[in-house]
Amino acid sequence: MEEKRKNPRYGIASIAELYFPESEEPMESFISSISKGGVGIYSPQKMNVGQNLDVKITFLQTNGSEEVSEIIPGKVVWVKVLHDSFVVGIAFTTLDNLRHSKLLSYIEAAAQGSA
Repeated sequence: MEEKRKNPRYGIASIAELYFPESEEPMESFISSISKGGVGIYSPQKMNVGQNLDVKITFLQTNGSEEVSEIIPGKVVWVKVLHDSFVVGIAFTTLDNLRHSKLLSYIEAAAQGSA
């Protein structure tokens, strides 16, 4: 199977809140991995490929003491069934240093093995 990812993925101890345009209530999900290109999550409900959403990621900064939240727009790119839940791949549609500097710093620290 050919590898399609452009960016390496890293583990992150984090929970994501997913905000859908058609819903007022966010859905909480565990994050399985993250990269500069997107995020993998475990979802209690099925999502549709192509669906747009905002992903609010809350994590501990690399110093381990500061909790940080950043919201990144994304799009569902794949969905797989796992027992009674779903594993979902979300591609970030915008991830930039201006709005998401702390998350990018976290990913870069993970790449160097210090996250």
